[in-house]
Amino acid sequence: MTAKLMAYAFGGALAAFTFGLCLGHTLLKHLDNVYSAGVVLSVAALVAVLILAHRAIQRLVVNEASRKNAQQFLWSCIFFAMISAMFGLQVAGMSWFSTDFLRKFGFVFWGLMTCVAIFPVRRDAKRIADAV
Repeated sequence: MTAKLMAYAFGGALAAFTFGLCLGHTLLKHLDNVYSAGVVLSVAALVAVLILAHRAIQRLVVNEASRKNAQQFLWSCIFFAMISAMFGLQVAGMSWFSTDFLRKFGFVFWGLMTCVAIFPVRRDAKRIADAV
């Protein structure tokens, strides 16, 4: 159960990271059809993963306590995706521009934030699994 919920969270984070990479290239370099399509497809994938996670969690909800845990898990997934998107933007900035201190700092900061954001998602997934 926990592994399935974590798979949803990591799928959403991967789609958000791809969104950040493609959006970074589109905003920083130039409007390109390939990267614009990547932005649209990654947003569609992110929304699809979040909807699938919501449906899977709603099937598991049996009482009010598990409903609160389910809402907390969905919010954790959303914020994990947002942090992953910011990390994708930083990776795009690192790869397409010269690396100065500020870009390196942003890359390291958002990379660490992405790693740290795994723990609340994992905690909430365990809470749902324990409640069910």
